[in-house]
Amino acid sequence: MNRRSAAGPLLAVLVTLAAGVAAARAPLSEDPVVWYAADDAPVPVPEFAEPGLIPYAVDSFLARPFSRFWNPGRLCRRIGTGDSARDAGDINALDEVVDSAWFTNRMGVRHLDHGELVAGPAFGLPTADGPDRSAPWIIVGAKTAGVTPGFRIRDARGDTWLLKFDPPSHPGMTIRAGVITNLLFHAIGYHTPVDRLVDFDRADLRVGEGASMKMGRLGDVPLTEANLDSILVATNSVFGGRYQALASRYLDGIPVGPFDDQDVRSDDPNDLVKHENRRTLRALQVFGAWVNHFDTKMHNSLDMYVGEPGAGHVVHHLIDFASTLGAYGDTPVRRFGYEAGIDVFPSLGRFVTLGLVEDTWVALERPEGLDEIGLFDVATFEPDRWTPDLPHSAMANLNRRDGYWAAKVVSAFSDRDLRLLVEQGRYEDPAAAEFMIATLAGRRDKIVRYWFGHVPPLDFFRSEGGAVVCSDLAVERGYAAPGRRYRWRLVAADAERAARAPGSWIVTDAPRLPLAGVVPARDDAFPFLGCEVQYDAGSGWSGSTTAWFARDGRCVAVDR
Repeated sequence: MNRRSAAGPLLAVLVTLAAGVAAARAPLSEDPVVWYAADDAPVPVPEFAEPGLIPYAVDSFLARPFSRFWNPGRLCRRIGTGDSARDAGDINALDEVVDSAWFTNRMGVRHLDHGELVAGPAFGLPTADGPDRSAPWIIVGAKTAGVTPGFRIRDARGDTWLLKFDPPSHPGMTIRAGVITNLLFHAIGYHTPVDRLVDFDRADLRVGEGASMKMGRLGDVPLTEANLDSILVATNSVFGGRYQALASRYLDGIPVGPFDDQDVRSDDPNDLVKHENRRTLRALQVFGAWVNHFDTKMHNSLDMYVGEPGAGHVVHHLIDFASTLGAYGDTPVRRFGYEAGIDVFPSLGRFVTLGLVEDTWVALERPEGLDEIGLFDVATFEPDRWTPDLPHSAMANLNRRDGYWAAKVVSAFSDRDLRLLVEQGRYEDPAAAEFMIATLAGRRDKIVRYWFGHVPPLDFFRSEGGAVVCSDLAVERGYAAPGRRYRWRLVAADAERAARAPGSWIVTDAPRLPLAGVVPARDDAFPFLGCEVQYDAGSGWSGSTTAWFARDGRCVAVDR
């Protein structure tokens, strides 16, 4: 058999497999839609585990991409659906993420009021104002290694906080970015620590008994009031005569190490969905792009065991957002967010073209005169090409539906919301704050337009006043002009979506279809009503979104 004749049967097999992958959907059910994951059952306390950065990086750059490349299931899915990754495992029938030990729906399903938005994880708690100031903060430990020093302090409430400063060459840059991005990620739905911007005087600090500091190769040495003074002088984080720092409260519970972006935690019986199949982790590709959170390695996460040993469970957190919004360590690196640390194809392209074709990031510059702003802009930002510094297994599995869901959440942040968040960074220069608000809004708009252009933004289906109604998020949130047309067709179906002949298309001028006289007959064999809808903005009909309704009028599933 020659190669050409062999290709035919092989292609037929791949197409058949791909069709099966594309058709895979959970059966329809008249049961209530699931919104909560049962992942808080009591489990034993896992052992603390933190793999080294070098082995993790080698695995991320070599072994994991190689495994994805040679996975035949990914090829079959790409042929069938256009996406190489399977559907996420932490979503419900409405294509929404469920609340879990990983994520709590916030801006995606409801708008946060001013107080909750700016307080973040400290909403309703005394920690919303940062460390207690009724007595001096007691330093229980310090470090001098790395780009910036830091202190562990204990306040009068007994809470432990980490005080982090800016790099001396960039005062005001990383601490403001860390506070803003922490609040933004909490508003999205992630579990984060309480991070607040604080200012203080030298008199607000006291060295605790037995406190030590880490000094690189010297290891731990006693911390004294004298060397505390020298550390503070080196920070260069003084504004208006007072020191400024980011205060990050230690998380409640027992730390058990970071979570990986692949597989599950084998010592946590509640962790049943592989991390690369969690939409909440895949969507970091979109959320990370928004704020240029390029440093999304596993070591910037932390699992905490919450509750009494044997009666508690593991909660998964994202931590350390200081390298975002264009901020960096001591030395600016333009490629962050544009290329991975080891990126073969861009490097090969520069070699082949002898450097005559410039990369996009070469044009990236800090805004003139705004010392608190790093390398962050709208002009060079391309949502579909953003890249973390280390390859991330979950981000690599982002599919169209994951990307649309993330963009829907991003679109829920209004300009006013962004202003409130940026105000918590307390920029000294009002022009820096205005720049940050405009840049976050511009990057938001690029993200939303990209994903709304790939998946019809028709959402939140419901029965209302004798009609099927949905929200056209592009129109409602200002990304498309009013005046679109919509067309609908209805069908009766069984739990497997096998249907009677669909009705004719019905065109409306609003995302609303009155049901009087058009609903197909339903019975015990075909109890579900399928409602397929498309929109036309003047250039032809979009792809379809189908909502499925039970006989009591509830929307029980959405297919995109």
